[in-house]
Amino acid sequence: MAAIIDLRGKLKRILDEVTAKALGKLQLAATTIDLRQAAASYDLFTCTTQDVILEKLVIRLPNINVADDATITSISIQTDDTTAQVLISAVTGAKANLTAEAQLGWTGVALIKVGTKIQVTIAGGAADASTVCDVVAECRAVVAGGYLA
Repeated sequence: MAAIIDLRGKLKRILDEVTAKALGKLQLAATTIDLRQAAASYDLFTCTTQDVILEKLVIRLPNINVADDATITSISIQTDDTTAQVLISAVTGAKANLTAEAQLGWTGVALIKVGTKIQVTIAGGAADASTVCDVVAECRAVVAGGYLA
């Protein structure tokens, strides 16, 4: 009897994983990024398997004030398309807005094609101390199987 219950649990987990990437179903993708890195662009998410519609994105700073750091001037978040879809501009992500526990968000609709990356760009230089931010995106698969990884 225990084997049957265990098998049911495994089947439920498999079914949950498949339906999580179903057409039109809301999905969450989460990652972290440390702002104590050289000025450059860093990958946050990659659209995998099928296209997705991005609906929301938020970056939350830890309880560390970056607004008084020496070299960082801003952050921005955008796609790596030839014509980038800017989600959080350098104006919104200006150093003055990078205070302890600040949350910068974007809400809208953006079609993210398979293979497209969503990246954060750190401008000016690294944060003075380790500043590991949480980043969460909400999206929906255009065709079953699409997701952000």
